[in-house]
Amino acid sequence: MRRPWLLAVVCALPCLGGTIVGRVFVDSNADGAWQATDAPCPGALVSDGQTFATTAADGTYALVALDGPQVVFVENLPQTWPSQAPWRYVATGTGTADFPLARQEQRVPFVFVQGTDLHIRTDTTAQMARYTAAVNALPYPLAFVVHTGDLVIDSGEATVDRARGLFAAYGAQVAALKAPLFNLPGNHEHVSWYLDAFDANAPGVGKGLYQEMFGPTHYAFTYAGVHFVALDGTDLKDGKLVYSMPTVCVEWLRGYLGRVPASDRLVLLCHEPLFSLPQKAELEALLAGRKVVLSLSGHWHSVTRNTFAGAPEIIGGATSYAWHGATPPSDAKAFHLVRITESGFDSAFGDWAEKYPVTIASPGYWSGIGGKTPVKVQFLDPNAEVRSALVQIESASQEITGFGQEGFYRTASATLDLTGLADGIHDLSVTLNGAGEPFVEKQPRLVRNGLAAPFTATGPATLAMKLNKVNAADVIKVNGEVVGTTPADAVADQVLKLPVPAALLRRLNRIEFVSAQMPDGKAYDDFVAAQITLEYGGKVIRDPRTTGGGTANLNGKEPSTYPCWIDLVYPLP
Repeated sequence: MRRPWLLAVVCALPCLGGTIVGRVFVDSNADGAWQATDAPCPGALVSDGQTFATTAADGTYALVALDGPQVVFVENLPQTWPSQAPWRYVATGTGTADFPLARQEQRVPFVFVQGTDLHIRTDTTAQMARYTAAVNALPYPLAFVVHTGDLVIDSGEATVDRARGLFAAYGAQVAALKAPLFNLPGNHEHVSWYLDAFDANAPGVGKGLYQEMFGPTHYAFTYAGVHFVALDGTDLKDGKLVYSMPTVCVEWLRGYLGRVPASDRLVLLCHEPLFSLPQKAELEALLAGRKVVLSLSGHWHSVTRNTFAGAPEIIGGATSYAWHGATPPSDAKAFHLVRITESGFDSAFGDWAEKYPVTIASPGYWSGIGGKTPVKVQFLDPNAEVRSALVQIESASQEITGFGQEGFYRTASATLDLTGLADGIHDLSVTLNGAGEPFVEKQPRLVRNGLAAPFTATGPATLAMKLNKVNAADVIKVNGEVVGTTPADAVADQVLKLPVPAALLRRLNRIEFVSAQMPDGKAYDDFVAAQITLEYGGKVIRDPRTTGGGTANLNGKEPSTYPCWIDLVYPLP
């Protein structure tokens, strides 16, 4: 049964000034109100995101609160689950907030879904309906769903009233989810900060409206003895948004960990990747000796794996990839299916728009391939409908009828002989034959065998890009020849266009950036060139493995180079 948690708000009731009081109890008749027949929950942890209280033997607590609106939440006790929203919005900083729980049997292993970067708009209702339907149709009992931020697009440029409409639209578009839903804020939930008239003290701006409608910006809940710790990776400083964990969140985490046994397992949740935050070292010191199973985040719109606090951190793709964009544009990335086991976890990525969501594990997007190339395909097919798979690049193909199993995924492996294939961008095609019509997944790959395809340019081209952080005259080459340099005084998002003679063009063109040494002679420029395209034959052509054009991101180490590839004959949509 789905719990209607999403927009729950409790009005403040008169009580002691500066104090929030309440009770945590097992609600025997599910009416949400404490009665003598209900069982109190002693030892439950209640917090307002700054201070903590532990319930007494009769289930009561008292929190000393600051002035102004507060969000109070409870971490449910083992083998219980909130029967209403696990948080309360107290409008004046004084009030009453009771938390009814229900007894629930919880066992390991269990399964939940992470969605991230939903970026809903009022015109995404139909696509979001497909997402909720895909999650609801999963043949696994889902403990809950968590959405790790960027729920809307874009409250930062909106008035409070308009942002309220966006948040309400999000609530309506996810209401069909059957599993309980938890939310986290992302950078797009900070209301009005980008407006010239931004007033940090006005009601609802910044994180205020999010807290009113969706609850705490950092909190914790438990399932089957595992603590899920939601953290806030975005801050407002001097009226500007920065990717940094607020001090109040860091200090809350410090206090929370002091109340959790070191032997308990933790799953960390944040919109921004935790390993990318400036507080990384401080956070890892706090978590030293802890049993961190996994960290889950978003923000990057690409499936990326890294390490944080000695455990894997997986950046989810983007539920909104179809309307807001993602890089790379293919592979399943709309939601992350996670199973917590006794020994750790396993997970897989699904998609609301694909019958059999496919991820090509190898070869990867960015490495060049050639010769005899191993291919490994992962796909979600929980009902084992797929009977055969055809893996193909141009004329090289292999049919597979024997599949492996890795966690949620079924797998298919092949080896394609690409020895005679000309250099260029070629489609790697996977055809899955299962229920109904065959399902086809196509993804571009860079083939480099050292075989140049016959090609004669019909005219010159223009190399275009958008520059950022440029501080030197960095060298730009096409197919090994210098075509220009970046202006050392380039402004943010400056567009640079350079002519490329026809004689220099090939079918496959290597666009290379070489960082220049800084005037002090001690470092190299760490500039960024984005949206890299070649304007040729009346078309704007990019690397099809990217969305909108590749990005060269040079890191200032000596002397760094970055190649991009553009195939002039690859058929772009």
